[in-house]
Parts: sequence; structure tokens; C-alpha cells
Amino acid sequence: MKFNNSDWKFIVVWALVIAIMVPGVLHYSHYLSYSTEGGAGGQSALVEKILDNASLNRETIIIVVNESPYAEGLANRTLSLQDQLTKLPNVSSISSPFSNYVQLLTKFIGNATEARSYVVANGLKGAPSFVTASSVSSDNSSFLITLQLNYTAGTTLSGGTSPSEVLTPKVENLTNQYLGQRAYVTGNGPIQYETQLLTQKSAFIFPFLFVVLAVAVGVTLRSFRGSLLTLLFVSLTTTIGYFSVFATGVLIGHVDYVVNYTLTAVLLGITTDYLVFIAVRYREELRGGRERAIEAASKRASRAVLISGLTVGLSLATFSLVPGFLSWGIVLLIAIIISTSMMVTLLPSMLNRFGGRIFPSPSKQGDPRKSLFYRAASVRRKGLAVLAIVLVAIPAVYLFIHLPTTYNFNAGLPSQLRSVQGLDLLQSKFGLYTSPIFILTNQSTSLKDDASTILHTKGVEKAFGPYLQGDQLINSTNISEYKVGQYFYFLVYTNYSAYSQQAASLVKELRSHGFLVGGLPASVVDLRGQNSRDYTLLELLIVVVVGLVLGISFRSWKYPLISLTGVFMSITWATGLLYIISRFLLGEQLIYLVPVVLFVILMSLGNDYTVFIISRIEEERDEKEGVPLAMAKTGGTVTSLGLILAVSLGVLALIPVGFLQQIGIGFVLSLIIDTFVIRTIYLPAVIQLMSRSRQRS
Repeated sequence: MKFNNSDWKFIVVWALVIAIMVPGVLHYSHYLSYSTEGGAGGQSALVEKILDNASLNRETIIIVVNESPYAEGLANRTLSLQDQLTKLPNVSSISSPFSNYVQLLTKFIGNATEARSYVVANGLKGAPSFVTASSVSSDNSSFLITLQLNYTAGTTLSGGTSPSEVLTPKVENLTNQYLGQRAYVTGNGPIQYETQLLTQKSAFIFPFLFVVLAVAVGVTLRSFRGSLLTLLFVSLTTTIGYFSVFATGVLIGHVDYVVNYTLTAVLLGITTDYLVFIAVRYREELRGGRERAIEAASKRASRAVLISGLTVGLSLATFSLVPGFLSWGIVLLIAIIISTSMMVTLLPSMLNRFGGRIFPSPSKQGDPRKSLFYRAASVRRKGLAVLAIVLVAIPAVYLFIHLPTTYNFNAGLPSQLRSVQGLDLLQSKFGLYTSPIFILTNQSTSLKDDASTILHTKGVEKAFGPYLQGDQLINSTNISEYKVGQYFYFLVYTNYSAYSQQAASLVKELRSHGFLVGGLPASVVDLRGQNSRDYTLLELLIVVVVGLVLGISFRSWKYPLISLTGVFMSITWATGLLYIISRFLLGEQLIYLVPVVLFVILMSLGNDYTVFIISRIEEERDEKEGVPLAMAKTGGTVTSLGLILAVSLGVLALIPVGFLQQIGIGFVLSLIIDTFVIRTIYLPAVIQLMSRSRQRS
């Protein structure tokens, strides 16, 4: 069959579009950010802003040395390391128990050289406890070296990196030279740096996945050339995806690196889904001639794909409303809209030209009434089947709403990273000092009373500030050193984990006295309050967007209702199973963002198959057997697509970052439930029950 004018136009236009995208694709990685996009608002953000110019709120790198500071010769090596670290750019100060002791001795003897010589020769011999309290572990088995940079905490440089992340490799190199493998460089910057290196090593997974998906599609289409067509379109949509990262980076300056993996997995899934759905319909209609086949592919199948693409793109765009996920929504929207447009125009044109070579013979037509999907849709006790599914869903929905999660992203970090090992060592040896609470007050006349109130608040172990030194009230008159602008500050330490309910109660108790309270424990409290509101609105918005697109497209309210309830049940079941797997098999707490991400992505993608099935139901003229016949004709394809999407999204579980692993496992669980329970049993049963109800009325 020859090209017609529209075929030529589509092929030439898309060739030019892809060519124009190439320069952006080559530079997309410049906009990837390995820093968190957003954080808590509220009172903790206000405290952070007030402390921006104070040394308390500086970008920090911590070196945890797993060796007794009283070991012979360690003072000299540590001070020599500090000399070299001081020469690094943007380092404002470096402290260790040895340098702190040198400073104290210098005040007494007036000679810094002699003070240093004494410490080099004698180490911490004679050092008072207040010199070593916060930098030497209670069992004297380890100590800290702390670097403060000339940047406030949370600073993001061009390209999305943090100052401490940029400096990490140089700090690691010098630390290894002077202190060896018993010293661990940790903190947000080092963890981001090492996580970046590790995730880059996982990039090989996606080329391998390309091949697996191509083979799977080839088997589904029963065509070797179908596999080649899959590789072509997967490559094109991947190019579009990388261009969308570049375009988003140009628009907002940075893109969260995690979306790069999610984007690739989503595009692989929808590309294979849409290609198979259109190509299967083309092959099926070849029995009536190529003209009929291309009409079915370009009009009927492409219409369903277009509806699906709009549903997925618009619903995933709501990610932009989640704090810290602005870039996710923009990237996914651009990539999906462009990719869907290409699939419904270029693919039919390619089939019109090469369809005869890809499918040399029409598909064999068997008796649809012998299909397992026909029989599943024809069960007599449909109401009982639906009731059983709903009853099982009730406890799953309850668990989904009340799911125990953690705000500690570090809980899912790969343990093989030295920065993570250092963080674990830091928390086990210096847990009291790892997450201080900042308290601000502008009432200078009541500082002594405030100090007493803080010290006697349940959960406060130590505090420093006006009239406060550790666990003692003192008669201090030099309060100016604790002043920032018009505020006075206190540093409060507790043995509670920053992410625990006890820490949250402590923050709320301190705030009840009129203090401004910040720091990590306060940020977690503010995030919980903020997210409980924002995520509820986000989930409602996604449901509304998906419902409107489906309702308008099919001019019916029942299809959106059936589809949304089915997808929601599969999400809740999968999330409950994921919690059990994470908690009892992987030994990890479920990260709080995982249920939200699963809801957004699966609520968007999970309605694909409903669109495909409903489109076919509407084509059937037999009112009595329309649903079973449509299920028989689409069931095999939809099942294959569900498994293909589960593989493409589930590949995230192979990336050694807890957040991505949990999302990947959740995808697999939900899509398997959706494919074999919701689409096979629930969907056809409810459609037929509602149709009967309408006929009776």
C-alpha cells in the first residue's frame, strides 16, 4: 500500500520534531537535581528563615571517626586534616575536640603554637568535659569533625546540587589520606553525592528492559517485526521523555533526579500499552481488508488511546501540587502529551505503510464464547462476586487511610554507602546531638524564666542558651552571644528520634508556651499537618480529573464510577501488602510519600485498561452479550498489557534506593490485582449489574 499525503506529513513532521529535540536531550542531565525540592512550611520554616544568617543554620559536612580520640598520634593527624580542609573553597569553620581544646588552651596561655603543640603531644589529656561533650561519644569510642560552609542550610546551586554535595569528593579524599577507612563522611550532601553515583550505576536496567518489553510485545503480537516496531517507538518516546526533562529544567531551573527513573518506567509502560492496543486492533481487522484495518487503528483504537493519554497526562500533572514534586508534574505532563500525540498519528501511518510486512496474515478468529474472559464475564452470581470483592476492600481501605508511615527518607537508603554507614554511626553514638530543636523568643525580660521552662519540659535532656548550660541553670549575664536579630535562641537536645511521636509531642509542648520552635523534629510536625491537608486535596483532584475526562469522553457517569472504584481497591490492597512486605520482610518502614505516589500514578495509569475495554463494549451491538463479547476480544490483550506495565514499572524495585524499591513493589502488586481481579471480574460484573438496573427502571 502506498503512502497517502497524511502519512507523509506525519512521518516527516515527527522526524523533524525528534531532530529538534536532540540538542536538548544531550543536555538534559545538566538540570537534574539530587537535592530535595521543597520542605515544610509553617513555624519551622519561619525559624529557619530567621536563622539563615546565623552559624547555626549553615550547610554542614560531618566526619564521624570510629576510633577513640585518646589513641596515640590521632590528635596530630586530625589537626593536620583540619589544616587541609580549611583550604577547600567555601569552608568557613572546622571543629573537632582537638581544635576546641587548642582554642581553650590558647585563651589561657596566650600562644596558639604552644597550645597546639601540647594537644599534639598529649591529645585530650586534661580537657574539661564541656570541650568534649558534643564531639566525643559517651563511651569515648568515636568523635566528630564538623565542617561549616559559607552557605545557609538548604542552599541549591545551579544545576540543582548543594554546596556540601559538590565538596564531598574532596573531603572524602583528604579524610581517607589522614584517617583511613575508620572515618566516615556523612550529612545531606555526602548522602546525595553517593546516592547519585549509585543510581547512575543502575542505569543499565532500562536498556535491558527495552529488550524484554520488545520480546514481550513481539510474543503478544505474534510478530518478530512487532518487536522491532516496539524498540523504535520506545526509543522515540524515551527521547521525548529526556527532552521533557530538559524543557522543564529550562522552565523552572531544576528537575528532581528521581522523576528520571519514574518517567522512563511510565513511558515504557504507556508506549507498549498504546502500541499493542492499536496494533492488535489493526491485525484483528485485517480479515476485512487493509483499508478497514487502518481505519480501525487510526480512528477507533486511536480514540481510546487519546482518551487514555489525556487522562494519564492531566492526572499526573497534579504532582506539581505536591510540595517538593513540582518538576514531576511538569515533566510527566509534557512527555505523556507529546508521546500520546505521536502514538495516535505516527503509528497508524507506519502501520499503513509497513503493516503488511509486520502482519503478513490476519489473526485467526476463534469462537469468543469459548474464551476464559467470556466465561468470567458471564458468571451468574455477579452481585455475589462484587460483594466479595468489596468486603475484602473494606479493611484495605481502612489500612490505607490509617497506614503507619515514616518521614525518615534515610530509612530507605542503601546500607552499602559509606555516608549511610556514617549516618548510622552518628545516630548510634551521638543520637542526642544529631537533630537539635531550635527555640526562638524575642522576650528579653523573661529569658531566665524561659530557660527554666525549657529545661523542665518533659523530654529535654540538655539545652544551651541564655542562663542554660547543658542540664544546669546558670546565672549568666552574657546573653548577646545567643542573639540573632531581635530574637534570642536556645538549642535543645532530646533522646527522642526526630521522627517519633514523642518528639512531636515535645515540639507541641514547647510551642504551647509561646516559643517559635524549629529544627528537624519541628519540620516533621509541620510536614505532617501540611501533608494531611495537601495530599487529601491532591487525591480528590486526581479523582475529579480522571472522572471528568472519562465521563466527557464516554458521555456517561457510570463508567468513571466503575473504573475509579476498581482502581482504588487495587491500590488499597497493594498498599496494604506493600506495608506488610516492607515491615516484615524487608525490615523497613514505609516512607510516607510512597502511598501518595502510588495513588497518583496508578489512579492515572490504571484507568487505561478501562478505556480500552469500554471502547470495545460500546462497539458491540448485542446488549445481552455485549460485555462478555468485548471482554473476550480484549481480555487477552489487556492481560498482556497489565503484565507488561507491571514489568516496566516494577523495574524501579531493582534500583537500590528504598523509596524507589517500595514504589516498584507497589506497582507490581497493584497491577497484578488490577489485571486478574478488577479488570477480569469486578469491571464486567458491575457494568452488567448497572445495565440491568437501568433496563428495569
